[in-house]
Amino acid sequence: MIKRDLGEDALILNTKKVKTGGFLGFFQKEQLEVIAAVENEKPKKIEEVNPVDPVKLVKPVNPEPSDLIEELKNIKQFMMQVVEEDHLPGSLKAISKRLTDEEITSEIHSELISKLVVAVGQNSDFTDEQVYRLARGEMMKFIQEHQQPIENKNPDIICFIGPTGVGKTTTIAKIAADYLLRKDKKVGLITSDTYRIAAVEQLKTYGEILNIPVKVVETAADLEKSMSELRDCDIVLMDTAGRNYQQKQYIDDLEQLLPDKTKIQINLVLSLTSKYQDMVKIIDNFQTITMDQLLLTKQDETSTSGAILNLIYHYSIPIPYIANGQNVPDDIISLTPELLVDFILGDDKHD
Repeated sequence: MIKRDLGEDALILNTKKVKTGGFLGFFQKEQLEVIAAVENEKPKKIEEVNPVDPVKLVKPVNPEPSDLIEELKNIKQFMMQVVEEDHLPGSLKAISKRLTDEEITSEIHSELISKLVVAVGQNSDFTDEQVYRLARGEMMKFIQEHQQPIENKNPDIICFIGPTGVGKTTTIAKIAADYLLRKDKKVGLITSDTYRIAAVEQLKTYGEILNIPVKVVETAADLEKSMSELRDCDIVLMDTAGRNYQQKQYIDDLEQLLPDKTKIQINLVLSLTSKYQDMVKIIDNFQTITMDQLLLTKQDETSTSGAILNLIYHYSIPIPYIANGQNVPDDIISLTPELLVDFILGDDKHD
């Protein structure tokens, strides 16, 4: 509205809540006052206001250009905080609470609720079911806008990295079975997880069950030799040691092990039982390694799924699979927008 009435060069100077005697039914106790100005131009009065953001323009000044960017970054979040505090319609409060319970970040929460506020407006005839449908539609569009497509790469090696206890080895077995049984591909397995004898034995057991070869490597030379021995395989899946990836030395060791080839795909495996901020730290610590995909595990062991949406929004990394159990090969599913909306908002029956 400010750009429309004052032009593209207008600057937002201040925002605050003001008490009123009720206005348009939506803000009965508080409104949002926005003070803005434009250089060499008298302030204009905005005749038509939106229920969500009533505006008053006063005090033109000569702003610093750098202030504009910061103000524009803050205004949307501020306005939605005003809206979300007390003034949401009852039908939207339930959706807002669901997003909060699912641990959606405030940035995503505000964007989704603001779109629903505009869609619902002052229409008191909307039923809870209709608002639920609107919420599903808006979230679906949001996911489709931000979800990165899965690249159709044909790597020689798919390497799985990640911290301890996230289920890398079991996930690898599921994907190996999928390549073998459903895609009719010849598969080889490699593990560099020599820190845990049990991990090597676990992968070898999966290899025996699936009747596919398993190689154990410790150095880059070992890996090159094993790849030569597995040259008849259509795809090779590589397990790595689960380590504390907050320590840079472990990442350096991993970089030295992996071959310097373009035909390698790096999949970072994270558990949905982890705190979201811990996931962020792990991803950020891998900035020196190009991650092609994220794989998320243990969806069946957590009561919230908001971290999936947070990762899609904040990182441009595709998420092809969600692991939701220990059964090999069944408990792994492709992540679609419809499935993610079901995780967060519940299915069509509100389960």
